[in-house]
Amino acid sequence: MTASSKCRAAFAATAASAVLAAVPVLGAQPAYSQPYPPDAPSLTLTATNVAAGDDLGFTGTGFSPNEGVDAFLFSKPIKLGHFTADGNGTVEGTVTIPKWTDPGKHIFRLKGEESKLKLSAKIIVRSHKPHLAATGEDHSSVLLGGAAGLLALGAGTMIAVRRRKQN
Repeated sequence: MTASSKCRAAFAATAASAVLAAVPVLGAQPAYSQPYPPDAPSLTLTATNVAAGDDLGFTGTGFSPNEGVDAFLFSKPIKLGHFTADGNGTVEGTVTIPKWTDPGKHIFRLKGEESKLKLSAKIIVRSHKPHLAATGEDHSSVLLGGAAGLLALGAGTMIAVRRRKQN
């Protein structure tokens, strides 16, 4: 081989290597960075003071994407519901505090099934006060009219007694 053919062969080999190396790079997608460190898991409630029987809304972050998440109420473990985190690991929902829940301090907790992540918040549950049943009858106008009549009768009696004393 002559020097020029050796040079051409080296050049061809280098060009072929460059093409083979560039092909995967041309089809590559841009890399998207995740924030580092990732945001700390958090739990947000719509209220921390609720009456038994009321709804309680929540948002929890930090779970695995599409993970199953259970909601509990403690001091006695009561499962309030099962939810699924979205693709970002955020779970949102609403639970109903049972009407028979004892008044006082309790813990609301979310627990991830795969990640085992537990998010907790303190809440106060007030007693459930049932509404009075409507009987369908309203006698307030009759009672008010009767009271006004008695007041007028008393005033008339007093006027009559004063006139008799003056005569």
